[in-house]
Amino acid sequence: MSSQKEILIGVVKSISKKLIDAEKILTELDSPIGDADCGTGVKRGFTAVQKEIPGLYSLDPPDILKKVGFTLACTIGGTSGAMLGTGFIETGKALAEKPGLSLHSIAEALENALSVIKRRGGNTKVGDKTLVDSLQPAVESIKASIGSGQQDLTLILEKALVAAKQGSDKTVDLIARKGRASYLGDRSKGHRDPGSVVICLMFEAVLDFLKSV
Repeated sequence: MSSQKEILIGVVKSISKKLIDAEKILTELDSPIGDADCGTGVKRGFTAVQKEIPGLYSLDPPDILKKVGFTLACTIGGTSGAMLGTGFIETGKALAEKPGLSLHSIAEALENALSVIKRRGGNTKVGDKTLVDSLQPAVESIKASIGSGQQDLTLILEKALVAAKQGSDKTVDLIARKGRASYLGDRSKGHRDPGSVVICLMFEAVLDFLKSV
């Protein structure tokens, strides 16, 4: 059976490949409401993460997450880099304070990361047309599943992905209140937020990996 470290590194590999492959999709989504650089930035960040993978085997799971986060923050740039990097870093920090990895500790770590992301994004909330519109429903879904006694991680994440996709769908009809898209005002309506899609793709990648092991 694979160790927690090996599983986490497998997840990192799967997320990296999924988001690198999504460059064109993310760029097309970002073009009408942003600088058309979301795809290239995300690809640059996760290509850098791929280069760090050999060194991840010498780290504990919390430090693996922090290393991924710092790499993304340093290479993607802009708001996307800051928010994605923060997500991994803060999840790692929270897990480092726990005695061991468990479903409950993971849920608490994700909730902590979400709180920091929202604060660093200028008190971003659901409805502002950002990645929070996908991430918060997903985290809330994970908490609810675990709170109800669900122990199957795949089922937990499948429900979280559904919640993330529903949140992403809602961004189409929202007017952006944060980031470059907010400069467009009402013209930002009718376009899906690319950051929300990044979150959906991450959950898809995690599920792809877990179903393959």
